[in-house]
Amino acid sequence: MLKKLIVLILVLSAIVVCIYLFAHRTHEKTPDWRKFNANIFANAKRENKLVVLHLGANWCHWCHIMEAQTYTDPFVLQALEKDFIACKEDHDARQDLTSLYAEYGWPATIIFDSNGNELFKDTGYIPKERFLAILTSLAKNPVPMPVNKIEADFRSSSDSVKRHSLDALSKKFLNALDIEEGGFKYDQKSIDFETFEYALNNCSKDSILTTWLTNTVTNSSGIYDDEWGGVFQYSTHDDWDHVHYEKLLSVQAKYIKMYCWYYQRFKAIDAINRAEGTAAYVNRFLNAPNAGYYNAQDADLIPGQKAADYFALPDAERIAKGIPAVDRNIYTSDNAELIEAFIILSATTGNQLYFHQAVKCYDLLKATHKVNNAYCHNAHYTTSISLKDNLAMAKVSIMLYKATQNTMYKSEAEKIIRELTNTFDSGNGYLNAYVGNNPLKATYNISENIDACRLLNYCSYVFHEPKYKKNSLTIFNFLTNEKIVNSISNEPGILSAADELATEPITATLMIKDSPQLKEGFIKSCLACPKFYFNQEWYTSSTITSNKVDIFDAFNTNFIVLCTSSYCSPPMYSIETFNDFLYNRVLTSKR
Repeated sequence: MLKKLIVLILVLSAIVVCIYLFAHRTHEKTPDWRKFNANIFANAKRENKLVVLHLGANWCHWCHIMEAQTYTDPFVLQALEKDFIACKEDHDARQDLTSLYAEYGWPATIIFDSNGNELFKDTGYIPKERFLAILTSLAKNPVPMPVNKIEADFRSSSDSVKRHSLDALSKKFLNALDIEEGGFKYDQKSIDFETFEYALNNCSKDSILTTWLTNTVTNSSGIYDDEWGGVFQYSTHDDWDHVHYEKLLSVQAKYIKMYCWYYQRFKAIDAINRAEGTAAYVNRFLNAPNAGYYNAQDADLIPGQKAADYFALPDAERIAKGIPAVDRNIYTSDNAELIEAFIILSATTGNQLYFHQAVKCYDLLKATHKVNNAYCHNAHYTTSISLKDNLAMAKVSIMLYKATQNTMYKSEAEKIIRELTNTFDSGNGYLNAYVGNNPLKATYNISENIDACRLLNYCSYVFHEPKYKKNSLTIFNFLTNEKIVNSISNEPGILSAADELATEPITATLMIKDSPQLKEGFIKSCLACPKFYFNQEWYTSSTITSNKVDIFDAFNTNFIVLCTSSYCSPPMYSIETFNDFLYNRVLTSKR
């Protein structure tokens, strides 16, 4: 009898403990989160505290875990309340902060003193025990970290230094590739767009790059969602089978472009099917009623619980269980990337729906996200203006001009470019990542400056403006400084910039002598061409420029030529001949 009584008491005690723990869990305290704004360091000085910045994302599995476990621990909360101001920001909403800390991954944890000096920064989930130790140590001894932003003298970059830097970058690029499995030789598997682009543009000169492209595109099926379409962000464990299930709009846009370009070069049906499947996913789950596109879909159905079993289910069973949360913010850079992808997909497939969606999305951004001659990241956050957003909008404005010859798009692009070269110029060889009211001093983001270098060089031809070439060369000198090159692991975009700066873009020209025959096919072929550094134009007798009158008058029917300033191809009278020349002569040239 006594034994039964003891067992009963133990069972009742366990039930009481479980009820207490459940009640405690459902009423957990969280930090008194504040916004990371221009006043934060003044507040820290007044309160004699340090500042913790938790930079996460609402689709991020490990952000959910850290917020649920680390930031609810009573000892962590006590330490934060005593010595710290805790700030929480969504990195997707704060492009200014993302440009500074993207390399750290999400969640990123940065701790500052009251003067804004970094004391600590790290990437990923931090367990509560380790985090408490970090907080305790910094509260006692807040020693600033060494400044890791290199200030390189762009004026000291000689031709020999640049050549040495490009050789070093080329070696880093090749050493990073996993030829057999595709992707990089890193823990995470995905397709990096700049790597893909450089490999595609140079695979005719190096068969290893063709092998890498084939294996990478083929094996990326491991992160493609066969049921809903769309591409998951990446896989871990150095293979394509350990998937992180979040789907980001910017990732979808990049894969649509890559799959289209791969199809154009190698006629791989699987690639174009995945491009259209990705577009179908975007239009089903991320399409906003106002013609914009939402930012992302969560990795987890239930925040903090891995969703591998869920994503193994067919469509109907997934829907029955619910749909992972969608971040319903509409951000400029991500939507601009999708506009570009839809223009390319429309040209590749001939489906005009994608082009119409691209134009509607562009019109929305122009109506809701524009501030004077620049674009804010979020219609609700105009405190700072980011370089990335404006580069993306300038690029799609040029794409739409190339598609329509509507000078409104060209004018819009030039306004943005003028704003970038004037307002974002640091005076130190690079463009700042943002301008505006931010608690941290603006500085450079390498990948954004690579994009700026390449776009400004291209704009020098589009707008016939030599100063943009000069701006581009200044940024290139900064990027190829030995200090910068030694600090980065792999940036093939710099190699692409070097190739483009060394040549002028080839221009495809359609001469319309009578009916608009060839025009529709010509535009599609040019927009689908797997190379942004490529011009197209068309002329009639009323629009022909004086420097092209001789070649216009030389033939009596519509024809196409591919030209540089010193060379023109023979005239081509059909789209088939034009495509054959473009893909089998121009894009496969080993020069």
